[in-house]
Amino acid sequence: MKREHDVEQEALFGTLPVQGKERLYGFLDAFLVLSGYCIATWSYTQGAYLATLVGFRQLLIGAFLGAVFMLLIYQLPVILSARWGIDIWVWLRAVFGPRGVKVMTVVIILINFPWYAVCAELFASSMGNLAGLFGLRISHGEHILLALLCVGLGSLIALRGPGAITWTTRLLVPLLLLVGCVVVFVGASSVPAEVLWSYRPTDPPYGGGVIAYIISVEANFAFVITLVGGMAEVPRLTRTEPAALWSGVLGQGLSGSFFVVVGAVMAIAMEYVTGQVTEDPTLMLATLTVPAVALLSLLLVAFANVGTQAVGSYIYAVMLRASFRLAGYRTLLAVLAGYVTLLCLWGKVTEYFGSFLTIGACVYAPLAALLFTDFFFVRKQRLDLRSAYGMEGHRAYDYTGGFNWVGLFCVAAGIAISLVAYDPVNATVRCLPLFSLTPTGASFLGTGLLYYLFSRIPATRRYLLRDREVRP
Repeated sequence: MKREHDVEQEALFGTLPVQGKERLYGFLDAFLVLSGYCIATWSYTQGAYLATLVGFRQLLIGAFLGAVFMLLIYQLPVILSARWGIDIWVWLRAVFGPRGVKVMTVVIILINFPWYAVCAELFASSMGNLAGLFGLRISHGEHILLALLCVGLGSLIALRGPGAITWTTRLLVPLLLLVGCVVVFVGASSVPAEVLWSYRPTDPPYGGGVIAYIISVEANFAFVITLVGGMAEVPRLTRTEPAALWSGVLGQGLSGSFFVVVGAVMAIAMEYVTGQVTEDPTLMLATLTVPAVALLSLLLVAFANVGTQAVGSYIYAVMLRASFRLAGYRTLLAVLAGYVTLLCLWGKVTEYFGSFLTIGACVYAPLAALLFTDFFFVRKQRLDLRSAYGMEGHRAYDYTGGFNWVGLFCVAAGIAISLVAYDPVNATVRCLPLFSLTPTGASFLGTGLLYYLFSRIPATRRYLLRDREVRP
C-alpha cells in the first residue's frame, strides 16, 4: 500500500505518467482550475494596457478572438498529456535533449514567474485599498509584507496539492465570475453606452492606426502564450482528451479574456469619471461603487491572486520536477517562492509590464511552435517513452551530450525573428512585413517552418528521429 501511495504521489507531484484511475478532473473541474489560473488581477492590468492602445470595439475583437485563436493552435499538443498522463516537458526531451530541456526550463521560469510577482503586487494594492476604505494608510514596508503574504498563502495551498487547489477554485472562480459581471455593470453604468462603445485612447502609441492595433493583437497573443510552459499539468490529470483541450481553450480563452475586457471597461470608466486611467482594479472599485459592494468585490479580487499563486506554484514546481528529477516538490516550491520574493522586494515588475509581456513571448512562441510541429509533423504523435525517461539501453534522445542542437538552434532563430520584427524594450518596429504578422505570430510560424525543413533534410532527419527507423 505504501508503494502504491508513493507512486501516486510521484505521479501527482513529480514526473511519472498519471494513470487513468489517478486522474482527478472532468471538464468542469479542469475548466475551473484553469480559469482560476488566469483570472487574477493581472487580467485587469492587461485590459487597462489594451485600453491605451486601441478603441473598445477593436479591444473586444482582439481580446476574445485573438486569445481563442492562439490557444486553439498552440494548446493542441495537450492531447498528448491527457493520452499518456505526461508533462509536455517529457515530450520536449525529444525536442531539446535531457540537458537542453533543463536549460529551457530555467529560461521559462526566469521569464515567466515574474507574473506571480505581479499577482503579489496587486494583492498588496488590493489590501491597501481595503484598508483605505477604513481610513488606514499602508506604508511601503507593509505593502511589501502584504505582497509576501500572497506568495506565502499561495505556496501553502500549492503544498497541499491538486485536491486543495480544486476546492479553492470551485469556490473562488464562480464568485469571481459573478464579481466580473458586477464590475462590468458598475463600469458600464458609470459611462454612457455611446461613450464606452465609441471609446478611443486619447494618446495611443504611433498615433493609433494599424501599428497600435497590431501591438494590441500581439499583446493578446503574448498574454495567452505565456501559459505554454505549464499548460500540461492540469491536462495530464484530466480524464479525456477533449476535456483536456477545451478546458484550457475556454477556461483561459473565455474566462481570462472576459476579465481582460472587465479591466478595460473599468479603466475607461475611471478615465471618464476622474480624468485618469488606472490599472489597479481595487482603486477602480473603490471609486466607482458604493462601500459595501466595493468591500466584497475587493476581497474577492484580492484573494483571486492567492488562488492564481497556488495554481501557478503547483504547475511550475511539477514542471521543474520533469527536468530536475532529484529535487523534491517542496524544495522547488521554496525556490519559486524565493524568486517571487526577490521580485517583490525589487518592486518594478508592473512598471515594465508591456515590455515584460513581449520579451516573454520571444521565448514562448518558438517553444510552442517546436512542440506543435514536432508533435504533429515530425514525430507524428509517436514518442519513445523509455528514451524520454532515460531508461537503461534507451538513449535515443541523448543527441549530442544531452543537447539537441537542432531544436535549440530553432529556438534561437525564433527569438531572433521576433526581435527583428519588434524591439520590445524601446517599443520600436524594426521590420514592418514581419511585424504585420505580430512578433509572436512571425516567430511561431518561422520557428515551426524552420524545424520542419530540418526534419526533411536526410542528415538532420536521422539526427532528430533516432527513436525509429528513418527512410530518406
